[in-house]
Amino acid sequence: MCYCKFRNWTISASYTGSKPAPFDEQNWWHNYVTVTNRINGKRTSFDFWGSRLSPAITDDDDLCEAFWSFVQDAICGDLPFDDFCAEFGYDTDSRKAERTWRACKRAAEKLRRVYCGDLCELANELESATSAYRNDWE
Repeated sequence: MCYCKFRNWTISASYTGSKPAPFDEQNWWHNYVTVTNRINGKRTSFDFWGSRLSPAITDDDDLCEAFWSFVQDAICGDLPFDDFCAEFGYDTDSRKAERTWRACKRAAEKLRRVYCGDLCELANELESATSAYRNDWE
């Protein structure tokens, strides 16, 4: 298990390897990530799958990137379905598109448990922080 602090959150992850990714049943590199708001104690969690080269989340940079990915999904979940399909090239009659959009909507609902601000600003901050952390660590 690893954890880091970012703004007023503690982000932690544990590698479970216990279930396949919904997008690729060959990928069993599952990480369970929890984000806790240190001010109000509220928390949320999400699944994150690693790559073959880096299956487990092992450092602050990986944690911030996993959280950034979750925030990106939440941003997509805030789009109306037609806009989501147009943005990502889905057919509006596609069941896969609707399942994916609904998963993104669930991410947005989960994120709102611990954050009520602008999601795009948060995504930009995470992206900048990840770069800054990289520079500090090297």
